[in-house]
Amino acid sequence: MGFYIKSVEATGPTVKRAVVSLTKGLNIVAGISNKGKTTILQFIEYAFGGLNDTSDISIDPSQTGYNLVKVTVNVDGKNVELTRNLQKSKSTINVSSQYSAIASGEYTTSSASTTKPFIGTMLMNLIGVSLDIKVPANSEYKGQRLTWNTLKPLWFLDEDRVSNTKSVLLPIRGQTAFLAGIIYLLNGEKFPTNKEYKAQERRTAVKDYIINQLANARRKQKKLTQSQENKEDLQAKISEIEENAKKIDEQIAEKVNQSKKIYSEMLKLNDQLSECQVALNRYETLKKQYISDIKRLSFIADGEKTFENLEVPFLCPVCNQPIPKDQVDESHIAAAKVELTKVVSLLKDLEQSVSSLKVQQHSLIDRYDTRKDQKDLIDDELAEQYYPSLKKIQNLEKQYRSQIEKQSQAELLDSMMDDWGAKIEEIDRESGPTEPFKPKDKLGDDFYEKMGKIIGDLLERSNYEGLKSIGFRKSTFDLEINGLPKTKNHGKGYRSYLNSIAVMALSKYINEYGKYKSDLLMIDTPLDGLEEGKERLPKGMQKGIFKLFMERGESNQTIIVENLDHLPDIDFEQDGVNVIRYDNNQGFLYLD
Repeated sequence: MGFYIKSVEATGPTVKRAVVSLTKGLNIVAGISNKGKTTILQFIEYAFGGLNDTSDISIDPSQTGYNLVKVTVNVDGKNVELTRNLQKSKSTINVSSQYSAIASGEYTTSSASTTKPFIGTMLMNLIGVSLDIKVPANSEYKGQRLTWNTLKPLWFLDEDRVSNTKSVLLPIRGQTAFLAGIIYLLNGEKFPTNKEYKAQERRTAVKDYIINQLANARRKQKKLTQSQENKEDLQAKISEIEENAKKIDEQIAEKVNQSKKIYSEMLKLNDQLSECQVALNRYETLKKQYISDIKRLSFIADGEKTFENLEVPFLCPVCNQPIPKDQVDESHIAAAKVELTKVVSLLKDLEQSVSSLKVQQHSLIDRYDTRKDQKDLIDDELAEQYYPSLKKIQNLEKQYRSQIEKQSQAELLDSMMDDWGAKIEEIDRESGPTEPFKPKDKLGDDFYEKMGKIIGDLLERSNYEGLKSIGFRKSTFDLEINGLPKTKNHGKGYRSYLNSIAVMALSKYINEYGKYKSDLLMIDTPLDGLEEGKERLPKGMQKGIFKLFMERGESNQTIIVENLDHLPDIDFEQDGVNVIRYDNNQGFLYLD
């Protein structure tokens, strides 16, 4: 598949039709100044959907009378006409097509329009790109349509940029999209979308989190699996420990029951001792009463004996008159003696009872002390032997269970790490772009190396003088001559020359290594600036660069605009070059 611009035409209701016919090869539009040479290239760009601000066009339609531009493109022998008005409905381009891949109808220069198809993507059909391709417009893969004008630095070096000090291979705006377009022409592969990039950012964040969790899990697992014993051995030991603990529990239970039984006996003995003490206390009180009675009765008996020979009248307690002696009752003395004898006998019996009770009390105390010693011995055994043994066994069981728990946790971590590993693999399978889009890096070192070789070859074949080394720098996306930027020791004319070589080199690289080819190349005054000051290119260099144009024209359309006095001494017509000359009063347009 190939295309070339067949003709450029300008018309108006009051002016003569202006037309220039072009060929498939090299076309040189040469002439003196102000003859419309640049206008031809501007009209091509305008018909292709560019120069939407008519102030960028060098003619004023209201003054010249030309208000309609038509460019005819030949695609595989079929004509496609693009017509655009310079004054009204300027965003509409009428297309009349014989080529089946391009439909006739009204197209728009606005990529945002939903009512008309966009001219920029339609023109991509000229180089075989039939799909609406999106290329990254920034580092985050924000999509932008790949259009004919996105790739403008590849096919058009205009007079405003031909002598630039900076790279002419990069547009002023939209550099990322342009470079992405170059990458697409080379490999034909679609780019990830911003949505995919953002999704990958999230996946990468998740992956980083999982990797961090995996690292933590491995460290934890290493600690958990320090024990050399497996879970089955530990479980067997726990079973043995449980059996031993059960035996000790039974022994403890038996000892505790013994202790409780002895303590119960001690309580009973203590109750008996309490009762015994109560009885002794009562006996002591009764003894005191008996002793008191004995003293009272002895006092009565002894008193009677003392006063039995005394003549003491008895007085009546009522009338206080003497009672006759014969009326005094002597029986109470005998009664007192009898009572005294009785109390003395009771006191002796009481003392025997107290003595017997104390013997019983001592027996109870001995029995209590014996039981207490037995209980203390059992309690000491429990505290010093059985409970520590049980505690030791329980601690050992706890330790073994802790090891089993750790191994279970380690197994769980194994499972989790397997799941995390599977998740990482899933993320890797679904992976989108992991790094911001950097088109200069994406082109690869091989691109810059080969571009340097192509530029070096073109410069050598164009007779560039003083060439020692050539390179193509990624940072500036521009050539270096003898290790220096083109701005060093090179004036405007030399820069125009070198920039034209750079554009040809990029076009050549695309055509040699790309999936899609770059057929068209237009350069406006590749020797611009030679008339300024005393700068002059050697004749061999002037002739050499035009020889390169002629060589390119053998396979691809090349349109060069140049001043007549800059053309080298070459018989272009004899070599089949289409030379359009404007060397008299008549230019491209018919102006008064």
